[in-house]
Amino acid sequence: YVCAQLGDKVLVVDSDLRRPVQHSILGMSNRFGLTNVLMRDVPIEETIKVTSVPNLHFLPSGKLPRSSIGLLDSQRMRELVKNLKARYDYVFFDSPPIMGVTDASILASEVDGVLLVVQYRKYPRMISARAKRMIENVGGNILGVVLNNINILRDDYYYYYHSYYSQSEASEEPKQPEAVS
Repeated sequence: YVCAQLGDKVLVVDSDLRRPVQHSILGMSNRFGLTNVLMRDVPIEETIKVTSVPNLHFLPSGKLPRSSIGLLDSQRMRELVKNLKARYDYVFFDSPPIMGVTDASILASEVDGVLLVVQYRKYPRMISARAKRMIENVGGNILGVVLNNINILRDDYYYYYHSYYSQSEASEEPKQPEAVS
């Protein structure tokens, strides 16, 4: 949303073929989308939707066909990624979790960068480290990590950390620039 509001041409692709949710969030149909484009049932131009946010476009996942094995691991997918990168300033692929599903690993190897989303305090740290290694093993470039589902009002450690730094920043006096000779 931020990139689109700043004037960049943005596309969000729901590439979670088993549990797509982006169409629900955006209030759009999921009847045709990525799967139809990859199966060559529908041209890409007919599947990309304009959203209510200027410069933000959306490609739903489409209905999961019975013969979906290897759908994302295809030359068509590589061509589609290249095509979309030429049309948009930013293309964001919402993928399934990397653990247990190969689709996310395939996507990580095809895109320019990966944001690893970790649900705060839900899984042991070693699971996150394993996910990171999986991305790196396929040649994925990790741009950063996003922690979601943090409740700062209920998490004592985060509250302490946030309060400590807020108080220490407030108590510091502004430093005067030193003279350079």
